[in-house]
Amino acid sequence: MKPLNVLVLFFALIPVTVDVAGAEQLLVIDSQSGHYRDLSYDALTDKGLSWQQRMELFGGDTADYSELTEDQRDAGQRELETLLAWIGVRESQKWADPQFLHRIETEILNWLDSQIEPITAIGSYSGADVQRLRNAAIGFFRAHEIFGLRKYLDAGLKCADRILEAQWPRGHWPWPGKGERFIRIQDGTTTRPFWIMLYAYRLSGEKKYRESALRCADVLLSIKRPGGGWGDQWAFGGGRSGNSGVYHGTSFNDGATNDPFQIMVMAYHLTGDRKYINRLHEVGEFIVKARMGEGNVIGWCEQYNDDARPVRARQYEIELPYPRALTRAVGPLLIWLYLMDGNEAHMDLLRGAYSWHEQVRQKELDPQIQAQWKAMAMAWSPSSHVMTRNYLMEYRPGWPDAWLPDGSNWGRVLGFRMMAWNPLTAEQKKKYGNLVDQGWPPVAQLAGIARAHQPPPRGYNMYVHCHSGVGNSLSEIRRALLEHKRGGRAGMLRYYSHPTKYTADQYLQARIQAARRVLDMRNRRLAYPYNQRPGYTGMSTADDFGFVSAKGRWYGDPSTKWGAAFQTVYPPGSNIWYQWQMIYDFRLARGQVDADAAARGGRGLESVAMHTHLDSWDVLGEWGMASHEMENYFDVPLGKE
Repeated sequence: MKPLNVLVLFFALIPVTVDVAGAEQLLVIDSQSGHYRDLSYDALTDKGLSWQQRMELFGGDTADYSELTEDQRDAGQRELETLLAWIGVRESQKWADPQFLHRIETEILNWLDSQIEPITAIGSYSGADVQRLRNAAIGFFRAHEIFGLRKYLDAGLKCADRILEAQWPRGHWPWPGKGERFIRIQDGTTTRPFWIMLYAYRLSGEKKYRESALRCADVLLSIKRPGGGWGDQWAFGGGRSGNSGVYHGTSFNDGATNDPFQIMVMAYHLTGDRKYINRLHEVGEFIVKARMGEGNVIGWCEQYNDDARPVRARQYEIELPYPRALTRAVGPLLIWLYLMDGNEAHMDLLRGAYSWHEQVRQKELDPQIQAQWKAMAMAWSPSSHVMTRNYLMEYRPGWPDAWLPDGSNWGRVLGFRMMAWNPLTAEQKKKYGNLVDQGWPPVAQLAGIARAHQPPPRGYNMYVHCHSGVGNSLSEIRRALLEHKRGGRAGMLRYYSHPTKYTADQYLQARIQAARRVLDMRNRRLAYPYNQRPGYTGMSTADDFGFVSAKGRWYGDPSTKWGAAFQTVYPPGSNIWYQWQMIYDFRLARGQVDADAAARGGRGLESVAMHTHLDSWDVLGEWGMASHEMENYFDVPLGKE
C-alpha cells in the first residue's frame, strides 16, 4: 500500500471526538473590525476554526486516545512505519535537510552540558539567582526525562538543594530584603519552590524534598484567612513589611489565593490528610460574597478584607471590578471548585461574569471607537516599549483595567483613580467621585490629541498598553464554558483528565501524532538550526534557562506580550521551544520516550499555563501537576466530613 493510502485509511479509522452540538453555527469575524462579532456563551464553538484561531480562543488541546480495533491497530502500525521512514529519508537526502534532527539534538545537548558547571556553582538562593535556580531545576529535570541522562538529573537536584537550603524552618521561602517572620505569597515567592521540591522528589525519591513541600503546604494552611482565601503576605508576630497588599483579607492578585489553593489540593493527594481541604470550600463562598456589580455586571476587585469589602493596594488596584481578577484568579477558582463539588452555581457565576465581559467587548467593536484607538496607537506607541515584531500592540476591545460597578463606564486605573474611556456624566462623577479621574479626557478627545500630533496629557503613554490587556487571556474560561456547554461537568472532566500511563493502543496513537508533528513543515521551519546565519535565536544563543518561564504564555493573544506559539516570521523571535518540541516528538515517535513517561496525567489545577493551557503533548506541559501524576486531580471531597 502506498504511504498516502495508509494515511487516508488511518485518518478514517482512528477514533475522534464526536461533536454532539451538531447545530452549532460558525463564529464570524467582522470584516471591518477584524474581531469576532459574537463570542457569547450561546455562540461558542470551535467548528471551522484554524488551529491558530482555536488555540487563541480556547488554549491547548487534550488528545484523547481510544482503544483500537485489530484493523485500526494494523493500519496504525503501518502508518507509523511509513512516517518513521519518511523522517529517515528527510534526514538522509541532500534535497531535504540532511541531519536536521541530529543537529538540533546536538545543539540542545551541548548547551545543556555547558550550563551544568555555571549553574551548579551558584552558592545561594538569593538575588538574581533565585529565578536562575528555579528555571534551571525545571529545565534540567525535563532534560533528564527526555534524554534519560543522569547528569541532568544530578544538575537539577543540585539546583533543588540550593532552593531547599534557603527554606525557613516554618516552611516558607525568603522574601528578598525581609526577615524570617515575613512571608510573601504573590508571584510564586513561597509557592513556586513547592512544585520544584515535588518534582525533585518524583525523580529522585529522596524524602527530604517531599518533606520540604509539605512544610510549605503546612505554613500556607496556617495563614489561610477565616472564611476566605489567602492574603498577599503575612507577618508572624505582627508588624508590617512596608510593601502594599492585604494581610487580614483575601487577595485575587498575582496568585495570592490560587497558588495556595492548588498546593492544598496537591498536599491532600500526597497525604490523604483532609486538613488541607477541610476549609477550601470557603473560597467559593467568599467569591459569592465578594462579587461586585449591579444588574448584569459581575466582577471582582483584586483585594478584600476579611468581611469581603473591597480594599485598595497599589495605585492601579482600587475598589473596582477588574477583568484580570476574573481571568487570573476567580475564573480558575470557580472552574476548579465546580469540577470538585459539581455545584452548578459556580458555573452560573462564571457564565455571568463572562457575559458581562463579552458585552463590553462588543460595545467597543464600534468602528468609530476602533479608529480612535488606532489613532493613539499610531501616534504614541512607537515612543514606548510596546512595539513588537511587525505590528503595534493596540488596545484590545473589552480589556480596560476596570469598570464602574454599575457598568456605566470603564477605563485605565492610575494614581488611585480610573481614567474613563467614555465621557463622565454628572451622575457618574457624583456616584463615583473618589474613584474616577474627573479631569481626564475620554478616548474620543485623546484620539483628537493624537491626530493633532500632540503628546498625551500628563506624559502618560499607556493607552495602547493596559495592564489588563497585555497580560490576560479568556481562553481558559472560554474552554471551560465550551466543554460545559457541550458535555456538562463530565465533558469538562474529560478535558482536564489524562492517563498517567498509555495503553499499547494509546501509545501507538501518541507516537503517530508525534511523527506527524516532526514532518510538519511549519514545525520544521520554526525549529530550523540557523546557527550559521544572522539573527539566529535557537538553543545555543540562550544565556540561561530563562526560556522556561516563557512557556506559560504560549497560546496568548499574539497582539499582546503572549502568543509565542503563533510565530510566522522566519527566523522567529525564539526557536528554543520549537527545537525542544521537535526533538521530544522525534524521540517519542521512535519509542525512546516510553508509555509511562509520555503520559503525564491530567491537567489538574494548572500552575504553568493556567490562562491559556498547554497541549497535552507539549514538551514541557503541566510539569507542576505532573510532579505527582494523577488522571483526575478533582476527585476531592470538598466540604464533606
